[in-house]
Amino acid sequence: MSNTQELIIKNKYTGEEIDRIPSDTPETIKSKIKTIHRNQYKLREMDFFERAQVLSKFATRLRFKKKELKDLIVAEGGLPIKYSEWEIAIVSNGFKFCEWYYQFMEDKTLTSIDGEDYAKLLFIPQGLTTCVAPRNTPLSLPLYQMGANYLVGNPAIVKPSTACPLTMLNAYNMMEDAEIPGVDALDVVIAPGQWAVDEFIKNELVKVFLSISSSHTAKDILVSYAKMLKKSVDKSMGLPLYQMPFKKFVFECAGNDAGIIMDDINLEQVAKWNADASYTNSGQQCFSMKRIIVHKDIYDDYVECLVKEMEKLKYGDPTDPTVDIGPLGSRKILMMMEVMVADAKKYDAKIYTGAEKIDTGKDYGLFYEPTLVEIKPELCEDLSKAPFLWREEAFGPVRSVTKADDLDDAIRLANASNYGMRAAVYCSDLNQIEIFKKKLEAANLYINAKPMLTDITVALGGIKDSAYPPGAKYYPQELVYQKYVNDQTPVNLDKIK
Repeated sequence: MSNTQELIIKNKYTGEEIDRIPSDTPETIKSKIKTIHRNQYKLREMDFFERAQVLSKFATRLRFKKKELKDLIVAEGGLPIKYSEWEIAIVSNGFKFCEWYYQFMEDKTLTSIDGEDYAKLLFIPQGLTTCVAPRNTPLSLPLYQMGANYLVGNPAIVKPSTACPLTMLNAYNMMEDAEIPGVDALDVVIAPGQWAVDEFIKNELVKVFLSISSSHTAKDILVSYAKMLKKSVDKSMGLPLYQMPFKKFVFECAGNDAGIIMDDINLEQVAKWNADASYTNSGQQCFSMKRIIVHKDIYDDYVECLVKEMEKLKYGDPTDPTVDIGPLGSRKILMMMEVMVADAKKYDAKIYTGAEKIDTGKDYGLFYEPTLVEIKPELCEDLSKAPFLWREEAFGPVRSVTKADDLDDAIRLANASNYGMRAAVYCSDLNQIEIFKKKLEAANLYINAKPMLTDITVALGGIKDSAYPPGAKYYPQELVYQKYVNDQTPVNLDKIK
């Protein structure tokens, strides 16, 4: 970023300059927060269904602008054009059918143990929400964050990654051009993550902080919040009184998902699905299959099938509709893939394919070949001593494969992780499937399913270090609070008059 606070956005494949946009400052962020807080009444004037109808109409507008959005996603995000369609479809379908979420927002009558029904649970918007979106999804996640807040009636500011802000800015400008009701209660911030996050944390108008990032980044945010709380202590009354109010934090973090392959499946079909599940968007997806665990009786045959599928994957120009893998998002990712593979080699890991890079020496046109690394099962139990590739998420096209003795061993290996976003199982034994359902430690479990399943009925989230609060969840549920109202006016009005 230059001294003039100008952000230069480059094509991830060619390095060509796409655009220059001004960056926000602490002052402009504060101003935007004040403005959307002042305009939140414009959202509250509409009910849930009116807001849902607005989003549904906007979904149609998104589809009309699909070509323009796809070109931006490909250019600034590096996502192959064949997958940019998927990226747009996630959010456009979600907006089109967002009234589906009403089942979670509808007032609920509560019946007491005495059979009385005076009480209700109401669902109230939490308030101003700031959202931090990741680099790997230029449109779907930041727009989903904004749309979810709009749907429940929260004013919201979204901060897309400075590596690819144009797609989200374009979508927000479309909202402004369409003059959608309440758009003045929404905004976008373009700023470096660290100090933008600090502004979000310390601003008392902000009630909810929604972040999609690595778990390490999420923990760092909590540490920053704790430091600010500590600075707010007033000891004038003889006791430490914290002046900064609570915020609600919702973190969606990394996934180090296990994919279990049992010995009673069609190897070719499952290998094809697993290649897609592991390497789409160069493996730069939190829910990619990352730790492949294979029954020992089919291990060699399955690896042979998987390698064949991997070697069919084409990488290169993301505007080419036949390309499966586009350029990496940054030099940092390229370096991390090299570090993970080099570390695995220290454990005498076998490299089945890949482990080669294309390095232009610039910050664009960077590739790492789809890579498959064998991790020996005896190295996986003690995480403190396990290979880096097993312990942490490989946010790029490097995947591990590990041999399991049987069902119990496969479950043990899958659960040997600090993460628990998704897990996938391929198995035709119905009894074993029930055991997997009960024992696998993940918030989302996919059994014999095609990869890349995402729509509005798919809950996001994880357990362990994959999400906080833990569990599969829908954003609109997290953006409201429950209010208990016990109204006994019908039976007591005459008594209290």
